[in-house]
Amino acid sequence: MLLSAGRAERKLLALIAIAYLSLFIVAGAIWGSRADRIDGQRAEALHAALYDLASTLSLLKDAETGQRGYLLTGDEDYLEPYEKAVQRLDRQFRQLLTTPALQAYETNLVVTERLVALKMAELRETIEQYRAQGAQSARQRVKQNEGRLYMRELRWRIAAVEEGVSRELEALNADSAARMHIAFWGGGSIALLMLALLSLIYRELRRDLREREELLERLAFESQHDALTQLPNRRAFNDQLDQTLALARRAGRQVTLMYLDLDGFKPVNDAYGHTAGDRVLKAIAQRWRALVREGEVLARLGGDEFALIAEGEPEAIERLAARIIASLDISLLDDLHEVRVGVSIGMAQFPMHGDDRRRLVAAADTAMYRAKEAGKGRFAWPQASVSPVPAATD
Repeated sequence: MLLSAGRAERKLLALIAIAYLSLFIVAGAIWGSRADRIDGQRAEALHAALYDLASTLSLLKDAETGQRGYLLTGDEDYLEPYEKAVQRLDRQFRQLLTTPALQAYETNLVVTERLVALKMAELRETIEQYRAQGAQSARQRVKQNEGRLYMRELRWRIAAVEEGVSRELEALNADSAARMHIAFWGGGSIALLMLALLSLIYRELRRDLREREELLERLAFESQHDALTQLPNRRAFNDQLDQTLALARRAGRQVTLMYLDLDGFKPVNDAYGHTAGDRVLKAIAQRWRALVREGEVLARLGGDEFALIAEGEPEAIERLAARIIASLDISLLDDLHEVRVGVSIGMAQFPMHGDDRRRLVAAADTAMYRAKEAGKGRFAWPQASVSPVPAATD
C-alpha cells in the first residue's frame, strides 16, 4: 500500500503508522513500568518480611541464650539480648501485620505473634523467678521445656510463611521475566518496523530536500543571473560593484567600470525577430566572456546593455575595450552572416571619476553617450577625448 501511494501519501501513512506504533510503545512502557513498580514494591515488602521473620527467630534464640547465661551466672550483662528482643519484637510484628503484601499470611502471623509473646513471657517469668526464688527454682522451670515447645511451633509457623513468600517471589520473578520477554521481542519487532518506516520517510525527505536544494539553488542563481545569457544581472552586478569598490578603497587600488551598449541591435529584432535577437545576445555574451580576465565581472544589465568591472591602468583598460569592440567585427550567427552589431563603451575609473557606485555609474553612462555621439563603435572616458575607431591590440 505504501509503495503504490504517492510520495506525500507514503510519508503521511508512514507518519501515522509511526504515531500508532509509538502509542503502543508508550502504552506498553507505562504498563510494564507500572507492573514492575508494583511487583518491585511487593517483592521489596516480601524480602523485608523474610528478613524480619528470620530475625525473629534470631532474636528469640539470642534472648534465650542470654537468659540461660544469666541463670547460670547471675550476671545481668547476659540479659542484654533479652532486652533487645523485648524492644524490637513487638514493633516488628506490628509492622509485619500491617504490611499489605502479607495479608495472605495474616493467620500464621497472628499465631506467630502470640507464640512470640508466650515465649518472651516464659523467659521473663523465669528471670523473675530466679530473682525471687533463686537459681534452683528457675532452672527447674527451664527443665520443663515449656519454651522449647513454643520455639518448635514458632519455627514451623515461620517456615510456612517463608515458604509461601518464597513461592510468591518466584512468581513475581517469573512475571517480570515474561514481561521482559514480551518487551524484548515485541519492542524489537516494533522497533524494526519503525526503522523501516523511518527509512522510507528519510528517503522521501532526502529526495524532497535534494529537490528543494536544487530549486533554491536554481532560484538563487536565477535571482542573480540573466536568464538568457547566464551572466550576472543588474542586482548581482550592483552588489559586486559595491564589494569591489569597498575592497579597492581599503587597498588603494584602481577599479574601472565599463558600460557597454550595443549599436544597431534594434534593427536586428525588427528585421529577424526576437528569437534571432536572443541568439545574437547569447553569442555576444559567449564571445565577451572569453575576453574577460579572472577577477573581472561581466554582466547584462537588461536589453542590449552590458557592464564590466575591470582593474588595471587606463592603458590596459583601453586595450581591453578595443578587443571587446573588435570581437563584434566577425559574424555572430553562422546562418545569418549579414547580421552585425557594434558596441559603444563608456568607462569611468574609481576614484578619479567617482568614489561610490552611484557617481561611478553616472560617469560611465555619460562617457558611453559621448562615445555614441562620436559615431558609435568607440570607447570614451568621461572627461577625455573620444577614442577613434580602435584596433584590437594586446
